[in-house]
Amino acid sequence: MTKARGSSFYWGMRLLPEPKRGAMFALYDLARAIDDAADNDAPTDAKRQAIAGWRAEIDALYRGKPTRAETVAILPYVTRFDLPRAEFEALIDGQEMDLDGGTYDEARLVLYCRRVAGTIGMLTLAILGVRADEYATTLGEAFQRINILRDIDEDRARGRNYVPADTDLAASAQTKLAAAERLREGLDARALRPALVMTELYRALLAALLRGERRIGGFAKLRAVAIGLWKSR
Repeated sequence: MTKARGSSFYWGMRLLPEPKRGAMFALYDLARAIDDAADNDAPTDAKRQAIAGWRAEIDALYRGKPTRAETVAILPYVTRFDLPRAEFEALIDGQEMDLDGGTYDEARLVLYCRRVAGTIGMLTLAILGVRADEYATTLGEAFQRINILRDIDEDRARGRNYVPADTDLAASAQTKLAAAERLREGLDARALRPALVMTELYRALLAALLRGERRIGGFAKLRAVAIGLWKSR
């Protein structure tokens, strides 16, 4: 939970009752730890070894014998919420894409977003008890495109360029948010309350980025949370 407090995800997760809240915090901490294996200043070979270590750890988790704090924490929820192993493995595949480098066309960007963000969407909806795969992956892709836009200068300094030459990242993120909104129709809004709050926070972040700001102001954040709560009433 400590790691999550600095993230916008914290506000969405705090809205959940137990055991869903505990599952979401455990998922966030595990995903953050896997991401950190690739997102650091260590040599590439060391990063690949660290990622391989997480792949082995996911295998241990699904054998019921986790050895790391993050996997021990999520173990009780794996069975309770039927969390699909394939999504954790795809998340690790996404971290390996970070190490592979190279240029991105639209197809590769879509695959990258599916692996590093769509996976979290799928696992989150499993915890929330909502089955809506296309909604989960589309919303995850929207969030990741906004993340890339926010971090574009930092990523380029590290030699990473996720943006295809012919892609308007902000416009494509807006398109994905709109598509997710349409896919949400008919789903249980109350069950999706954390996702709806996160959607509004990301919508506010995108608006801030388009104004040349990298963070959401306090009032804008409160407004986004309020809109998400209203939509989930």
